[in-house]
This record gives sequence, structure tokens and C-alpha cells, in this order.
Amino acid sequence: MAFKMNRAGFHHGNGTGSFKKIEEASALKKVNRLANQSATAAARLAEKKARLEAKLADSTNEKQKARLQNRISNISNKASEKTQQSENLRSGKKRRANIEKSRTRNVGAGKLDTDKTFNESGRKIKVDRTLTNNEGDIIRGTSKTKTGKGVNKTVDKTITKSDGTKVVKKVDGERVSKPVEQKKLSFGEAFKQAKSSGKEEFTWNGKKYHTGTKDEADAKSKAEAEAAAAKAKAEADAKASNNNPLVDTNTVTPDIVRTSGGGINTTTYRPTTYGYGKF
Repeated sequence: MAFKMNRAGFHHGNGTGSFKKIEEASALKKVNRLANQSATAAARLAEKKARLEAKLADSTNEKQKARLQNRISNISNKASEKTQQSENLRSGKKRRANIEKSRTRNVGAGKLDTDKTFNESGRKIKVDRTLTNNEGDIIRGTSKTKTGKGVNKTVDKTITKSDGTKVVKKVDGERVSKPVEQKKLSFGEAFKQAKSSGKEEFTWNGKKYHTGTKDEADAKSKAEAEAAAAKAKAEADAKASNNNPLVDTNTVTPDIVRTSGGGINTTTYRPTTYGYGKF
């Protein structure tokens, strides 16, 4: 007698040959593969960073050194991201969970810094971009806060101008019809910030100013005047010494003059021993 068993097949149940187990094994294999790829990428980036650091140590060109420093910084950040991604995958989290990405790119006469932050779900929640010139002055900055879910729209947005003014473009997802300009930095505040940062120049209201103070200028002028006076005195002393008839270093008369037949004492004007006498 033959019996028909309902739902009897390799694709049903929870056995080793069921679809569920096969899918779980496949998913786990994929996760491990991606985790291994991220770990391998991090190791390669670490090796590349070491090579660039060695090249930077031997470099004497300032422009090349600046480019190498940017590349080393970017590679270091990438390696950190890959390591974090590998750890996230192995612990069952989203690949980009809690990742912070930072990049620096040379653009014309300055550089562009971009920072991105991701939440637990691997979605962007914040993006900051800052464009600076070679002196480190901010040309333009943009700060955005994202929803971190769904289509990930921009919730808040603020623009920073070159004079330090911040303009609010978006608040709580609503675009501001008339952008609100926050209080501008006063000249004194801008000067103080630049001075404390060690900058020699700064930009305020679209114009450039130096960070030197009156006391520093007076001290510099005094030091230059003292150096000039010391130099003039040294030159005068040297000239007086050359004009002194009692000390003439260019004409020194020996006490004994050697001749072919002997010597003559220039003090007594008498001949010395014939031949090579004591001179």
C-alpha cells in the first residue's frame, strides 16, 4: 500500500536541505565574503599609506608634500571605514552603521573637506562641506542635517560665507523664504580668531588684513634700528683701524733681511753671519 505524505520535499521544513537553511547559509556566506573583502581592503590601504608616508619623508617639494598629506589622510580614513564595515557585517549590523567618512580634495587654489555621518541603519544623517583657500580661510561652507530614513531628505541646511556670516536655508524640512543671516563677526572677533590660530592674514567683509599688532611692529622696528646701528659702528671701527698709521698690517718690515751673501740687521745695519744666518 502506498501512502502520500503531504508537504514532504527537500524544500519544506527546517532540515539541512530546506530552502530556509539554504537561504540562511547563502546569506551568511555572502556576509562573510563581504566582511573579508572589507578587511582585505583595509589591509591594502594600510600598506599604501605606509608607502606614501615613506615618500613624504623623502620629499622636498612643498606642493608635492601637501598632496601627499591629503592622500595619506584620505587613505587613513578609508582604511578606518573598511575596518568598521567589516566589524559591522560580522556583528549583524548594516554595512555603513555608525560610519563617519572624511575626504579632502584639492580644488584650484584651495581644498574641499567633506564629512559624512551615518546612523545605526546605515543612512546619512549629516553632511558638512568646507571650501578653504591655501591660507586656511573659509571661502564657503555648507552644513546639512538629513532625516536618516526614507528618501533621506535634507531637514536643516546652513551656509557659511567667506566673511563668517551664516545663512539658514532650511529648518525642520521647510525652506526659509528669507534666509536669516546670523550675527557677523566684528573686526575684533575676526582678528582674535585669526591671531589665536596663528594666521598671518584673515579676511573680513571681503578684504584681507594682517594679524600684526602695534607693539609687535614697534618691537620689530626697534630691533631693525639696533641691528643697523651695530652694523654701522662695526664698519666705522674697521675703517678707523685701517687708517691708523701706527698699525699697518699691510707693510711689516722684518728685523733681518736675507741677502745672497748673508743677512743685514735692519736695526743695527750690520751684516750677520755669512750664508744662511739667523733670520
